[in-house]
Amino acid sequence: MLRPVYTEPDKCRRCYKCIRECPVKAIQVDHDRISIMPDRCIWCGRCTEVCPTGAKKLRDGLTRARMTVAKYPSAILALDPAYISEFDNVTPEVLVAAIRRLGFGGVSETALSARLVTGRIRRFLEEARPGAYYTSTCPVVVNYIRKYRPERLADLIPVVSPMIAHARLLKQLYGDDLRIIYAGPCIGAKYDADKHSDLISVAITFQDLRQWFDRAGIDLQTVTSGPDDRFVPRQADSGSLYAAEGGLLAELGALTGTTGHMAFSGLAAVKATLSDSRLHPDRPLLIELNACKGGCINGPGCSHRTTPAANRYTLFSRRTARPTPEPDHKPDLEATFHADPQPEESFTEQRIRETLASIGKYAPEDELDCGSCGYGTCRDFARALLEGRARNNMCIAFMRRMAHDKATVLLRTIPVGIVIVNSNLRIADMNRAFAAAIGGETLAAYELFPGMEGVPLQEICAFEPYFKTVIATGEELKERRIRGNDRTWLLSIYNINPKKQVLGVLQNLHEPSVRKEWLIEKTREVLGNHMTTVQKIAGLLGENAAYTDATLRSIIEAYDRGVEEIPTKHPSEE
Repeated sequence: MLRPVYTEPDKCRRCYKCIRECPVKAIQVDHDRISIMPDRCIWCGRCTEVCPTGAKKLRDGLTRARMTVAKYPSAILALDPAYISEFDNVTPEVLVAAIRRLGFGGVSETALSARLVTGRIRRFLEEARPGAYYTSTCPVVVNYIRKYRPERLADLIPVVSPMIAHARLLKQLYGDDLRIIYAGPCIGAKYDADKHSDLISVAITFQDLRQWFDRAGIDLQTVTSGPDDRFVPRQADSGSLYAAEGGLLAELGALTGTTGHMAFSGLAAVKATLSDSRLHPDRPLLIELNACKGGCINGPGCSHRTTPAANRYTLFSRRTARPTPEPDHKPDLEATFHADPQPEESFTEQRIRETLASIGKYAPEDELDCGSCGYGTCRDFARALLEGRARNNMCIAFMRRMAHDKATVLLRTIPVGIVIVNSNLRIADMNRAFAAAIGGETLAAYELFPGMEGVPLQEICAFEPYFKTVIATGEELKERRIRGNDRTWLLSIYNINPKKQVLGVLQNLHEPSVRKEWLIEKTREVLGNHMTTVQKIAGLLGENAAYTDATLRSIIEAYDRGVEEIPTKHPSEE
């Protein structure tokens, strides 16, 4: 089965926002490659909404939909009830006309089947024992229960979703050869459509439908409708409220007059509700659950052109109070849900502590639970590491500590003088080589106060004006020779954070090793520049070019061998 959501590797910047937002942590990081774990995923589509670079992609259903319509002109587009708020700026007749221009033989409202589902839920409640029962109309909620709360399957009302009920109804009316394409706001519907490919050819989102209009050059504002542009087999007068939180309960109340049931939306609320073991009603209690906060009208497949409040207002204001009579054709609405529990490995406390220690968390106070890795707690992250779903470089605190430790070691051991200076011209850090290059009291002070953090730079050396200029202008200083007190230094200043923090590199040219390295580097630089010129005017330089080249190279070779003699003969004299 194809995955409804996938990751485009080239666009992923490994910010881990998808992990932070994923309600079931169905994201795996393997050698910096981030992918969705299909066995764990409930296909809510949250990652596609929050990914800042668009690396999380919805599977393209438009190509298959267009091919289906081209091959089967009688194909019907089944519209989710949320279309009312999605296409709120056109009449239903205009929308039908535009869809028919795409090549469809007809358009039908899934709200028709919602009436059937409502009736079946009513009968279930009339026969049920006291207890809490959950709706099965949201495929994402069903997937969550199957995988993460399988003990709640017995409380899940065994009724198919309105999408499946609608497809079965249309097949009864128009024959099993009918091709049905579903359009709605739900990514979980793509997964359900794949499982019921005998009923639904492909599921597309409202975003896909809008893109289809654009590709076909159809402007909804200029489309006019005719007498044949009507929903088939008829327009639904009820069922549209299924697209909003509490809509199913409103439809049920209109049908039976019953009240007192509850509705919750958003996966955080769904998870909390399903985890509540204190709920023991003395009558059958219906709990409507929807994965998307506010209902399907805020699903990931919507274009989100307006606010959730506006979507809900549009949906309820356009609803017709008169309920649709049940159709003569009544498809099978029974559903059987199979548990697919995701195994959770059990790790000993020792293994968890060892894993925490591997990322620098040796005591409880080290467990920041900052969530930067994407997991709620450090212990959750440790379990993900043990399960192979995460890597230790996802912990920002750990990586920051590693970078700091490496930088500290480098700063202390590098043979050249290093000093880090802030915008106040005070020392942030300094190594011993810098103090030794200056010598005297500075070296003695360093031995007593390593790093010399906070000391004004002007108190230990006369280089402050150079640092002040770089901080003020942001222009780096490279290899400035400075003389003073019978010494010669080579100073370079680089930006760490322009105009806020800089790094100075100081070398005492009186040190033999420094003089040698500096002379070799300068010779290589002169050689490189010279040979570029030689290539341009080689014909004019002739033999002299070869002499200069040989002389410069002999300097480098002599210093590399530690030889003091430098050949001075012209090649023609040998």
